[in-house]
Amino acid sequence: MSAAAAVAPDARFAVSCAAPQGVRRTVKVLIADDDRLVRVMLTDLLSELGHVVVQAENGAEAVAVHGREQPDLLILDFLMPKLSGLDALREIRRSRPVPAVLLTAINEGSLRGLDGVEAVQVLLQKPFTRRTLERAIATAARGR
Repeated sequence: MSAAAAVAPDARFAVSCAAPQGVRRTVKVLIADDDRLVRVMLTDLLSELGHVVVQAENGAEAVAVHGREQPDLLILDFLMPKLSGLDALREIRRSRPVPAVLLTAINEGSLRGLDGVEAVQVLLQKPFTRRTLERAIATAARGR
């Protein structure tokens, strides 16, 4: 198993992020993916769950949006132009710690050994479902 946490099959889906137990808190999520359709799909799913979403088209833009918006959680695509999701996460974490989900089409085994991948709480493999997305967010939020 890599340094990233595995998503338990029975994970609870309400994201707590410092809310009292059992109380769902709205979370501001930064989505960074160069694929517009993935951003739209994630935005729709997260909005249905009651979260506020801000978007970026690449890693460099993700760093800038993070500085302005101060999101509670990051969902970063691994392979993006200008700055990878992992490099954007490194840059963002220089200013403050923030839970992160790394979204990737690359299998987890191939990511092992990459410098910095241990900083990611959760790896979410594409394609994903609403259920796996909810689990990933809950796992990342708990790691905060």
